[in-house]
Amino acid sequence: MRAWHVARMAVGGLRRAPLRATLTAMGVAIAAGALLTMIGFATGVRRQAEAPFRALDLFKNIEVKPQDAGESEEPIVLDDAALKRMEAIAGVDLVYPDIRIRGITVVHGDRSETGIAMAAPREAVTLAATEALIVAGRFLDDDAREVVIGAKLATELGFATPAESLGATIRVEAAGLAATDGATFAFREAKIDVVVVGVFKTPPLMPGRAQRAIFLPVEVMKEIPRLPDDGMLDFLKAGKSAEDVGYRRVTVRVRDPADLIPVEQEIRAMGFHTRTIASRFQEVRGFFVFLETLLGAIGTVALVVAALGIVNTLLMSVAERYQEIGIYKAVGASNVDLVVMFLTEAGLLGLLGGVTGLGLGWGFARVVELVVNFYAQGQGVQDRLTLFEFPWWLLLTIPVFSTLVSIVAGIYPARRAAGVDPIRVLRREW
Repeated sequence: MRAWHVARMAVGGLRRAPLRATLTAMGVAIAAGALLTMIGFATGVRRQAEAPFRALDLFKNIEVKPQDAGESEEPIVLDDAALKRMEAIAGVDLVYPDIRIRGITVVHGDRSETGIAMAAPREAVTLAATEALIVAGRFLDDDAREVVIGAKLATELGFATPAESLGATIRVEAAGLAATDGATFAFREAKIDVVVVGVFKTPPLMPGRAQRAIFLPVEVMKEIPRLPDDGMLDFLKAGKSAEDVGYRRVTVRVRDPADLIPVEQEIRAMGFHTRTIASRFQEVRGFFVFLETLLGAIGTVALVVAALGIVNTLLMSVAERYQEIGIYKAVGASNVDLVVMFLTEAGLLGLLGGVTGLGLGWGFARVVELVVNFYAQGQGVQDRLTLFEFPWWLLLTIPVFSTLVSIVAGIYPARRAAGVDPIRVLRREW
């Protein structure tokens, strides 16, 4: 029998029981849609988690801290001299003290908010990051008393729009330990007036405290007193001066990601502790790979269960078409023709279910995203959250995979059809 004739008979077989075929295909569609949304969710969340780090170009950064001092050895100070040594390393693009002070108070008029202040030289922000995050104004000039604030903080300080805050003077207030004469520390309060020159938006999935962050030039940050941390207390207990404390954290940025490991090794050879965003994110990426695998396996099980419906549908079709099958064989149809016919029916059910599942999965994902983004915007998240990502390979794989699973499910019914004895059928001995 010609292939087109076998295919026509397969379509005719499905049309004999349209409701049953439709319900079977819908079972496959639901399973395929579940598989699509599960893998798409894991992929979307992984990319959403990576987005802020890529926007800020953080995968080229190395976080440097002093090693913890042992009982007999003194800690190596992470001071300006150490920073100059790091700047001289081949492949290093930028070195700056990563000063972060929590619990600062930002005041404008009669409004005040508590946030976190971070030091950042102008060179620390790439053009890509500026275009992605700065929603009004510009980034800092290193030699000016300027500040860049978050969009949510600008709203809480009474500005109607981010642009309205540009040029406004706000006050940064903090209390803690500060060097008095370069040799001792004393408790001091500081009130520093700075001009708003830029407003940034908070990338999705960033910690809530980032929404109340402000960026100040490094030199301005050095004027702000800070509460004593463990490192500072260790130095003070040892009778060291304020200048001996140095920085608790420094950021080193390389020119090219290929320079990351060699530069990190040289910094470690200086006696400092290092950590990279790239290495830390490897663990996160491993978790997402596990999540994608797990959700994909669950979706595959659902698809296999749906394929059992195809087995039942085709077995019922074989029973109902017993005489028809016998006549086909009596007029010359081979066992191969019958196997191909029923496998074609199974494949058509799987293909139809897989394609329909793409639409169901995509529609479900869009509805979930709408609901989540509506809630997130009410919580102050500025950017739209993309929870589902459907790469082209996934959209292609789902219908192909559902078709193959369905064909495998159709093997047993097809063999049953091929085993029909035409003599017994013609004698009505079945």
